[in-house]
Amino acid sequence: MVKKVLKTAFQITIICLIYFAGNFISRLISDFIVIPGNIIGMIILLILLSTNTMKLSLIEETGNFMLKYMGFFFVPLIAGIMDSYKLIEDSIFQVLVILTVSCILVMFVSSKVTDYLIFRQKGSTND
Repeated sequence: MVKKVLKTAFQITIICLIYFAGNFISRLISDFIVIPGNIIGMIILLILLSTNTMKLSLIEETGNFMLKYMGFFFVPLIAGIMDSYKLIEDSIFQVLVILTVSCILVMFVSSKVTDYLIFRQKGSTND
C-alpha cells in the first residue's frame, strides 16, 4: 500500500514538474509569443516520451487515471463558463461556430494522423 502511494506520488510529481517547466517557459517567452504553459508542458512531455528520454512507465498509471476521469477535471471550467456567461452572451453565436468548426477540424486531423500511423505500422511489419 505504501509502495503504491509513493509510486503515485512520484508520478504526480513528474507530471507537475513538467507542467511547472511549461509555465516557466511560457513566462519567459511571453514578451515574444503567448503560449499557455500547459501546452508547452504537453509538448515537453511529448518530446520526452518520443525521444525515449523518459519511459512511459514512469507516468503511465497516473496518466491513465487522469484520462479515465478527465470529464471530472472539466467541471471547474464549465462552472466558470456558466458563472461568466454574461461576458460571452453577445457573441454566443460566434463562440458556437468556432467550437463546432474546431471540433470538426480536430476530428478530421486526428483521423488522418491515425490512418497514417496505422498505414505506417502495417508497412513496417510487412518488411
